Amino acid sequence: MGATVSRSARMTSDDLPVLWYSKLVRSRRVLNVGKVFFDGLVCNVEILPMCFDKDGLANVLIVSVGVMLDRHLRSFAGTHVSLEILDATGQHTVFHKDSDQEEDSFYWLTMYVRRCELEASSCVSASDRLTIRCTLEKKQQVTKRPHLLGILFKPNAVQEPPQVAMDGSHTLTVGSFSELSAALRAEGDGIYSRHFAIGGSRWYIKFCPKYHGRSFLCLGRGRMGKGEMPMTVEFSFDLKGVVNHQSQKMTHTFDRDNDDFFYDLEQIRRTSPMQDDSLLVRCCLTVVMPEETPIAVPVCSSESVLTPLLSAMHG
Repeated sequence: MGATVSRSARMTSDDLPVLWYSKLVRSRRVLNVGKVFFDGLVCNVEILPMCFDKDGLANVLIVSVGVMLDRHLRSFAGTHVSLEILDATGQHTVFHKDSDQEEDSFYWLTMYVRRCELEASSCVSASDRLTIRCTLEKKQQVTKRPHLLGILFKPNAVQEPPQVAMDGSHTLTVGSFSELSAALRAEGDGIYSRHFAIGGSRWYIKFCPKYHGRSFLCLGRGRMGKGEMPMTVEFSFDLKGVVNHQSQKMTHTFDRDNDDFFYDLEQIRRTSPMQDDSLLVRCCLTVVMPEETPIAVPVCSSESVLTPLLSAMHG
């Protein structure tokens, strides 16, 4: 178990290993993964397998963290809690859920993950191990007061140049399209990329081979905290392998209530054994920064302020 704690105890992040994953998905009991200690709080991380198929394998894993606050400890308000499931390397986030805590007596964060998507997204290592990361952070809200005199006596209002839009790309690799389609049996199941960072936000790609006679791609923005501003991006998809396709550039504004975008495709099928069975999905993304509107700032000189006073003195 690895933990990172800041000097002022404002954040802790623990990587909790889940050993014997193959046994977990056959168990009908709650697995206590481990505890996370933060700022006088004790957080218990658990996994509950559910919805077993005819082979006795759980179709759904419910990952949760429970936080109980002792009345004699400081308020839990303002504590940010997140759960992540990492890839097989234990380095990159694939599944993620978080929330800003408002209650100060009890808190419970839950993440539902389908087993087939978890395995298809390469979250289980060759040593039959799964890694869950739990992060708790104490956030402070800083309120800045405007300096009225500084604005009034500023000789010239200088506008900062517009920020340059940030861009980048990420590729989701499917080693075998036919094996992926066989593993993802339910309509709408898909494979997820690891999270990647562009424009100060985290993004991910989801590819679904079949959904009511279609295939689709999804670009998602990692769950945003309260008060985080919407973000407009321009993006495109480029597919190579079992199918070759390049989309047009699309624009979408991501916010807390609209944090993903679905791109519809004709259902992809492998029609010949000689056909390439791999698939590369590349997403190119550019963050579109809003243009700043110039603000008219009153300009006051010392002469205009002192003129009435001098006139009264010499009148």
